[in-house]
Amino acid sequence: MNANQKPNRYQNTSHQTLLADKTKDIAAHDLSMNKNLLSPSGLEMPATDRMQTLGAFDWKHTINETYFDLEVSFRQPNKFSGFLQHAKLLKIGVSHYHANTVHYNRGRQSSGYIDDSILITFPMTGDVRFTQKGRQLTSKPGQFFIELSSLPYEFYHLHEASLYVIKVPLVLLTPQMGTIERQFARSLTVDEGAGRLLVFQIGQILALIHNNQLGDLEIKILEQQLLNLIVLTLSAPKEVMMSCSSSIQSVHLKRIENYVYLHLENSALTPAMVAACHISARYLHKLFSELPYTFSDWVKELRLKQANHILKSKSYVTIDEVAHRVGYTDQGYFSRIYKQHFGYSPRDTPSTG
Repeated sequence: MNANQKPNRYQNTSHQTLLADKTKDIAAHDLSMNKNLLSPSGLEMPATDRMQTLGAFDWKHTINETYFDLEVSFRQPNKFSGFLQHAKLLKIGVSHYHANTVHYNRGRQSSGYIDDSILITFPMTGDVRFTQKGRQLTSKPGQFFIELSSLPYEFYHLHEASLYVIKVPLVLLTPQMGTIERQFARSLTVDEGAGRLLVFQIGQILALIHNNQLGDLEIKILEQQLLNLIVLTLSAPKEVMMSCSSSIQSVHLKRIENYVYLHLENSALTPAMVAACHISARYLHKLFSELPYTFSDWVKELRLKQANHILKSKSYVTIDEVAHRVGYTDQGYFSRIYKQHFGYSPRDTPSTG
């Protein structure tokens, strides 16, 4: 599947479990029957007695269709086996992943790549190693971490592992959370509160869709409930709540974001202008050193996303007007970088009206 194509409405392996041509039953891997494979939070993994294994070839295809374009390699391809149960709601996807040793590598994407999403990964059994933009971590059961689609990364587990994975478009999160990306590649804890409920909700969604034909309204309600729990979990994971300095940084970043949104049409917007936020330009750059992009890159991203929103809503008269509304005085330059970012020109932007 092309990265810019939308999957089928219910791209889910709970309705149509992603199966290889093989029919090898994996009842031996029925995690719900094995007390040793319960999560540290006391939540059982879903039953897998009706699932079947995928070999190495089919696994590569399945992983790339479900998540991102990834290079997939195996220690022993002939002995690899895994299964993936995936449910696509409206825009959010949830998965139950189980596999033996495997390694993933995501290279730098082309400028036309527009799947601006994050993956939130919850190891349920086994340890997972992850590296992105110089940050390295080992995530264990009871923890979770965020993967950004826009940057290269490496992800692997040396032994058999079971995971829950959520794929969320950033456009659903940024209106409620702002710069969520600062938490990427950090090992965070879900052993209580919203995080624990979120893990439970993933299992419930997979079970519901696997066993029932849900209507549009039910799918919409499930997605909204899931999104609310995601926002609660990512807004205040334990490590962030315990850090006073992190809370202060979050406040400053939110003020900066609000200021920039209000002044996007100013083509001369510079770090020095955030003096209106009562912080110095030096401190601003320090704040952005914790993010996977510079201040300038971030402002450019905001300008282009706002332009995309205006163009999709058809609330404009000319392309030149749109360019000026987001801070570009040169329409030609604006059109060029817009197409590089979204893969289509401003004039060819699809309408949502």
